[in-house]
Amino acid sequence: MAMGTKWNEVWKISFSAFFADLGYQVAVVVFPLIFVLYLGAPIWLYGVAEAINYGLGAFLGFLGGLVSDVVGRKRVALVGNAVILVLTLLGFSRYWWQALVIFMIGWWARNFRTPPRRAMLTEVTQPSDRSHAFGILHALDITGAVLAITYTAVLLFIKFPIEYLLAITAIPLTASTLLLSLVNVSGARVNGVRGTFTSFRTRSSTNLWFIVVSTFLFGFSQYSFGFPIITTMQFTHEDYLAVVTYGVFLTASAIFGYLFGKLRLSEYRGLAFLGYLMGSVASLGFALLAPLGILGTYPMAFLLGIAVAGTEVFEPTIVSRLVPEESLGSGMGMLTLGRSIGLLLGNSVMGLLYQIHYTYSYYFASATSFAAFIIIMLIQRTMKLGLIKGLNHNH
Repeated sequence: MAMGTKWNEVWKISFSAFFADLGYQVAVVVFPLIFVLYLGAPIWLYGVAEAINYGLGAFLGFLGGLVSDVVGRKRVALVGNAVILVLTLLGFSRYWWQALVIFMIGWWARNFRTPPRRAMLTEVTQPSDRSHAFGILHALDITGAVLAITYTAVLLFIKFPIEYLLAITAIPLTASTLLLSLVNVSGARVNGVRGTFTSFRTRSSTNLWFIVVSTFLFGFSQYSFGFPIITTMQFTHEDYLAVVTYGVFLTASAIFGYLFGKLRLSEYRGLAFLGYLMGSVASLGFALLAPLGILGTYPMAFLLGIAVAGTEVFEPTIVSRLVPEESLGSGMGMLTLGRSIGLLLGNSVMGLLYQIHYTYSYYFASATSFAAFIIIMLIQRTMKLGLIKGLNHNH
């Protein structure tokens, strides 16, 4: 572990995330439009597609974290980041299955590199600075995404060809990988020891699994944002207004991600109230207020952005305190695995329920997010009663 926080490396990792999102978030926001509206796939199939993309991508995320502890976090992060470039071909799809395969490869590569990148950030920071560092990472990550959505909305408004819109994202994606290659980290060794999944499993706090279960449940509610995009499109009949919904979500996520890290809030209470409970309220709001058009969907997108900011800052900070340092990649992989298994099941159910009526899907998401909130509150309660020991937390 570094003697002090290496802020130069924190900024390199964070700006690499900025350029990555400046590119691939264009594919994220136009994928539901291409898949459902342009290529004519039914919404239930879109739910299955996103379950494959996000859910099965969980195993790539877990594998990326596990492999990175053995062969080197930077090496694994660079490989995954480079393969994201496949997404630039999405606009040339002529059949729904082509769009699915292209997006799947790119998104799985993104999942593969996320846990080792988080572990790299942890490696160059002191524990007391980690929530701040993750706040910076999340803020720059999402700022890149906001800018991506901005130029996407403008270019769609002026009828710029979507295939060329996606092709130009190769520029920021390449910049992201080059910047990540400049990060100076020691690798997977901590005090001369390489991590293995066995050491991760045997030395990690049992309480890590409570966090994994809760993030699994939140994964049900952190559905693909394609659903709110489609909902906004249904009630406004304008694709650029639907894209802006995602921009509102990302703006809130960027602002509050930085604030949450800077304010040094209680990690467990922040995760419970600002993450999971806020997500539950946002999903309920989509169900009840979507008929108002952007007056209903934009505020709920903003609240959902706050919720995701809470989880992206507090979850990895908590996990970094609950696993041995040589197994940080595996620990971050478990976090990705828990979230993404929830996404796998959640997007499938969301698609089926949405096919019946859009409100049912959002009610389901709200309920599962509330369940995640209850789990964290129960952990806090048992901690106060002394029934669970060893959980590090801030008062």
